[in-house]
This record gives sequence, structure tokens and C-alpha cells, in this order.
Amino acid sequence: MKTTAIYRKLFTGLALVIAAASFTSCKKNTIDPSGQFNIKVVNAAATSGPQSFTLANSVLVSGGLSFGDASAYITAPSGKNMVMEFKTDGTNSDYATGSLYTANGVSFTVYLVGKGSSARVKSFEDDLATPNNGKVKVKFIHLSDAAPSVITIKNSAGDDLVTTLVRDISSGYKYVDPGTLTVQFYGTASRNNIGNFDVTDLQAGKIYTIYLTDSASGSLLVNKVLHN
Repeated sequence: MKTTAIYRKLFTGLALVIAAASFTSCKKNTIDPSGQFNIKVVNAAATSGPQSFTLANSVLVSGGLSFGDASAYITAPSGKNMVMEFKTDGTNSDYATGSLYTANGVSFTVYLVGKGSSARVKSFEDDLATPNNGKVKVKFIHLSDAAPSVITIKNSAGDDLVTTLVRDISSGYKYVDPGTLTVQFYGTASRNNIGNFDVTDLQAGKIYTIYLTDSASGSLLVNKVLHN
């Protein structure tokens, strides 16, 4: 009986320790007061309406961020498990939320994506090292709910730019010629062509994200974000 009582006390104590550790690990908005990072905010949700954006209870974009818009980079305190909130203008209701973990000195771009129960906030770290030799540095992000979950991207010659790009994931950086980049999107499993687009006015020495998203009617769209 004594042994049973001792084990019961040990298990109770252990449960309290685990619960306390879980509470600590789930603590939101752990800010590094001495650290900073850069954040760019993009509205890639066609049906969202103009948005504001809040990070760790600090309003970084006060409103008016419409579909296709991107903010400039904003300097903000870095931290862990920082809550990101997009809110439709004129309301205090979240359109979508997410969490961001950052290190000091890095740059992130966050995207509002989707609608209804599929609305979400996705974040991607940016490499802002400038391309040389007259090239353009681009990466691709698949943010479409209408497209297959895994896609392949080809150029106008039919050569692969990116293979097996998964929804809500970013590709690595590619170096392309300035001007117009023709991109062809295929379902990786079906191999069916799902859309062809011209990405125009790419400038030498610049860095872009090219993202696939959905229009309000559900058709596919391609937009670009300039990072430098």
C-alpha cells in the first residue's frame, strides 16, 4: 500500500511537471526585446477584401492591403511563436491567423491565402543577396487551392524550372533572364497542363517571388512580389 501511494504521488508530480512544460512551450508572443527582423506582408486571397495585419499584438499594416498588394519590408522585434493576424478592414475579426518564429536579422514575407475554412497565413524566409551577371533571382510558391496539390513548373521551352512543388511550400531560388518569363504549370501526377502565364517586367539584379493563387471565381492567377 505504501509503495502504491508513493508511485501515485510520483505520477501526480510528473503530470504537473509535464503540464507546466507544455504550458511554457505553448506560450505565445515570446519577444526578443533586443532583436529585430524584417517582414513583408502580402494579400494573396482574392475574396478577402482589404486587410490589416498584426504581429504579436502590434499593428504593422493598419489597413488597405488589397488582393495582390504587398507592403514594404517592416522592421519588427523578433521572437518565437508570434501570432500573426489578418483582419478585414472595419472589423476586429480575424480573417486568418498563424504563428511565426524568427531569428535576428532575417527577412520574411507572409501571405494571406485562401477563403473560408481554407484561409491561412503562410510565411517564407527570404534571401536578399543580390543576383549578379545581369540575371534575375526568382522563387516560386504554390498558394492555389484550385490547382493540384503538387505541381511542376516549366519554361517556354518545356524545360523544368521546378518539379514537385507542394502547395504552401516555396521552391529554391532560380536565376533567369530579365524581361518576360513564360511559365507553364502542370499537375505533377496527372501531367496535365493547368495554365500558362507570362511574368513581365523582370528587372536585372532584382529578386522576386512568383506565386500561384486563385481568382475570386476560382481560376488560376500568377502574381509577383519584388523584394529589393
